Amino acid sequence: MSDQPFSAVVCRAGPCAGAAAPLLRHLGAATRRCQHGVLISTGCVLRASRCLRAPGHDSGAYLLVQPCDLDRRPRGIAIGIGPVLSDADAAAVADWLAGGSLDAASLEPRLRLKSRPAV
Repeated sequence: MSDQPFSAVVCRAGPCAGAAAPLLRHLGAATRRCQHGVLISTGCVLRASRCLRAPGHDSGAYLLVQPCDLDRRPRGIAIGIGPVLSDADAAAVADWLAGGSLDAASLEPRLRLKSRPAV
């Protein structure tokens, strides 16, 4: 269990909607084990062209993880993750989140978002 506060924001818009279910299941379990973790399900978190035209979208889900302090103020840069393509990917992200380091370098390279998300 991690004591590192965070907010994890999962995209459930358009092309991500179907792929988000296993991710939310795994992240929900991980977040319940983290005293200061918050899981949020929302619309598009990327504002990227791949999200605006479904045929070019990866088949996976995307999320942002924002490390924060105990008062929910952001600490550091939000970490973009995706595409999360399988149940195994979702479990790997949940394990990384529950581990508490929130260091993008410790996340499996294939799960790191290739471009910086728009905020």
